[in-house]
Amino acid sequence: MSDRDNDCGVISFLVGVGLGAAAAAAAVILYAPKPGAEIRGDLAEATKELRSRADKVAEQVRGTVRDLGDRVKEDLDTAVATAKEAAAARRAELEQKVKGE
Repeated sequence: MSDRDNDCGVISFLVGVGLGAAAAAAAVILYAPKPGAEIRGDLAEATKELRSRADKVAEQVRGTVRDLGDRVKEDLDTAVATAKEAAAARRAELEQKVKGE
């Protein structure tokens, strides 16, 4: 498995964890036998915690995407340089053949 595939897997996993946590928190809060005011307070607290977790996951995803972008740029720069070298070598070969004929 390549690093890029692994990075996409990590992102998918982190998103899944976040969504699972949100669903679990909502289920626990909504099915708990409590008065309305207490449930609203619990929802507010859960929302704050979920927001905090989402911010952490988002930061991890941003870092992973940034790293992936850097690697793609490096790979692309290397590929372009290699293609230019190959083109220059082929051009030199063709010029040599034209001069030799």
